[in-house]
Amino acid sequence: MADVVRELVEIFPGGVDDDDYYPLLVILADVLSERNLGAAVHGVFGLDPHVARNEAADACTGNKPSRRRIEDLRRRMTARGWSIVDDED
Repeated sequence: MADVVRELVEIFPGGVDDDDYYPLLVILADVLSERNLGAAVHGVFGLDPHVARNEAADACTGNKPSRRRIEDLRRRMTARGWSIVDDED
């Protein structure tokens, strides 16, 4: 998880924009457990880990952002150094 946190800090030095928040949660949910997702969001952005986990669940089900928004953010993150494919080894 340290690699995830390090890369997120590098990619989002000023925090994450509201428009990118839910797509980011979907991206993180693909590579982190619920618990680690909450811890990573808390560590990088200072948000409550329980709230982040609940919002991630919502972003992955009921209020899922469009595939286009998710892939657009993933491309921008990759261009800025995102290399995490699976962090739950």
